[in-house]
Amino acid sequence: MIVLFEPERPAGFDSGGYRYQQAVMAPLAAAGCGRLVAVAPTQLTAALHAWRAREPQMVSVVDGLFAASAPLPNGVLALLHMVPAVAAWSAAPLPVVATAASTAAHERVRARALATDVVAPGLDACFAPAAVAPRRPGPLRIVCIGTFGPGKGQLALAQALAAANVPCELVLLGAGTDAPAAIASLPRTQHLVMHARGVVPPAAVAAALRDSDLCVSWSRSESFGMAVAEAAACGVPVLAFATGAIAEHVQHGANGWLLPPMADDAAMSAQLHTLLRQPERLTAARAVAVAHRSSLPPWSVVAERFRAACLRLAAALPSAHGGRG
Repeated sequence: MIVLFEPERPAGFDSGGYRYQQAVMAPLAAAGCGRLVAVAPTQLTAALHAWRAREPQMVSVVDGLFAASAPLPNGVLALLHMVPAVAAWSAAPLPVVATAASTAAHERVRARALATDVVAPGLDACFAPAAVAPRRPGPLRIVCIGTFGPGKGQLALAQALAAANVPCELVLLGAGTDAPAAIASLPRTQHLVMHARGVVPPAAVAAALRDSDLCVSWSRSESFGMAVAEAAACGVPVLAFATGAIAEHVQHGANGWLLPPMADDAAMSAQLHTLLRQPERLTAARAVAVAHRSSLPPWSVVAERFRAACLRLAAALPSAHGGRG
């Protein structure tokens, strides 16, 4: 039995990490060999003890987000969607399941990893190109996906679009994007129309991507870049900083455009303005993007890879904690 512990999330909140955990654990739960348990950070230790009493042979996997409150405890596997913010992210060295090779390779992770395995995310079947059809009429439509905040860059993107003075629409998807304070902080001009939709199901994300001319990721700290992978799978051109695994899904000058992570906002704005004023480049990139299909597998395949990785890594734990299930 594999039991994955994740922090309780606020109502209506979603993220790539939470989606990953739900997607890999659902098939394991259906097969009777996995459980996803949400628990407050202050209750993690008690929850681990309670579950070990019920399932002595279980493999305990703990979301790395818990390290923001206290070092991850002994005797567990760490699931890291990103590099922990602190060097002492665990009480002792632990086996690590990372969702991106760049996370696994980071010195802060390697310094405390007993062993490491990388299990990249998968794709829902809805993330696929649309049938070839003429572009819908109207202004260019830009989509940005992510939890609202400075790290995701929605405000910088909106400001860049407002300054371009080119008729366009901005579609914002993700937790907090539809909050009144977030909406009030975004610029309004006669050339820019906003659509803030908040958290929507994957099928709605895919539909929004297919109906857009460009997906923009203004984040410089993506550990994987799930939204970009989904955009590429839908055949949508992408403009992004080349962080995490984004360069595995976007080929600069082909199905999108990449800037170095250290590039400033002015450089990103300049590239965006060029694309808005030369829409034929978006059309050409879309033709390439439609022919490009992401190599990410279905979530059912990822779930089995995750299960196998957890069982392998459990062997690296001291025998008192290395149960199998």
